[in-house]
Amino acid sequence: MDQDDGTSTISALIARIEAYTSDPSSFTIPASWTRHEQWLHDEDQRIDAATQLAEELMALQSIYTDDAVHLLRTMPLDGQPSTSSDEQPGKEDTADPNSWLPGCKLTLSISTDVETTDEDPIPIRLAATLPPFYPHSARPPQLQLLSKYVGGFSVDAKLFGEILRAFYHQVDHADGEAAHAEETSATAAWVGGSMDKGVQWSSGEVVLFEGIEWVKEKVTDWWNGKEAERVKAAPSLPTNDDSTQPANTSITTFSDATPVTQRPSPFAGTLHQTQPIIERKSEFIGYAARLTSPDQVASVLSRILSDKRVARATHPIINAWVCRAADGVVHRDCDDDGETAAGGRLAHLLSILELENVIVVVTRWYGGVHLGPDRFKLINRAAREALDLGGFVGKNAGEDAGKGKGMGKRNV
Repeated sequence: MDQDDGTSTISALIARIEAYTSDPSSFTIPASWTRHEQWLHDEDQRIDAATQLAEELMALQSIYTDDAVHLLRTMPLDGQPSTSSDEQPGKEDTADPNSWLPGCKLTLSISTDVETTDEDPIPIRLAATLPPFYPHSARPPQLQLLSKYVGGFSVDAKLFGEILRAFYHQVDHADGEAAHAEETSATAAWVGGSMDKGVQWSSGEVVLFEGIEWVKEKVTDWWNGKEAERVKAAPSLPTNDDSTQPANTSITTFSDATPVTQRPSPFAGTLHQTQPIIERKSEFIGYAARLTSPDQVASVLSRILSDKRVARATHPIINAWVCRAADGVVHRDCDDDGETAAGGRLAHLLSILELENVIVVVTRWYGGVHLGPDRFKLINRAAREALDLGGFVGKNAGEDAGKGKGMGKRNV
């Protein structure tokens, strides 16, 4: 989000890269970097790579809006961790743009929407990891789908894998077997596939926009396919007003003795939302809702993400949930959503409060100032306030949860 001077982290990163292209001698490069195998010894190439990177970042800002693109982290070329407390395990998953040096590996977060046959666009989040000296790098960037749920469907491993292999590199086969050996050894870990299954990349070419748009098309096709399967598998329901099918009940069918759980209907329960907690420009909002089935989790998260501002947050749906199914089995899960260890802490909160049949979600907008361990206190505070407002804790807990009243309560 914003730095202390009001600029975004991406704008600050662009300014730092442009400062390097204007005066490379003003940047001190660690000696260990210049001995690294991926170091570009041609200064003109280093400057050209930085210039192209800055221009591409500006284009992404313009296309996807400034608050949709975040700098998640920078990695030194030599891979040595920083001594800063914010760079230790469990660190804050946002980066200081002023830590950039030529040769750094960058990871960006991009929020955007996909158009489907559904009425409204569906928000998704991607991570883009840029190798050292991209686009003059030995390898292409890598895209990863951060969204675990897309429009109420749980994303499967096949889609994740296809997106990880979004970029492919076409090897020159002029040298026959030698070229083939080079392709299968040096590049096998990152060559994406055939021309109809990805975006072609060559060193020196910027391809992030093309890759992101390819992913959007891939997700659209995947969602449309899942929705078509759901409609086809769903049994015919009564169309008169006497239908007794619950609005938030998922439909399960069986084919070849394999259970297939279809997408649940939009969450019809009450979603309790706290007032924002703002600390050093970071903003936290908590949500809580009662679950009657584990199948409702995707619908609750989709409902929260339907708010475009939430969908573009640095960490939109940090969450934990626990639900006892009709067969008595207790199901539970949590998700950090990019904020390392945050989901596990929410799961611990539900455990120590001995809660069941509830989901708690926290959205965080990063303000450009590292909060260190304090961010976990604020995440837990937002979560606890949401649980209190919903009546899940204390004397209001139980079947009447969700009917409690309190200052700042918002039912959405």
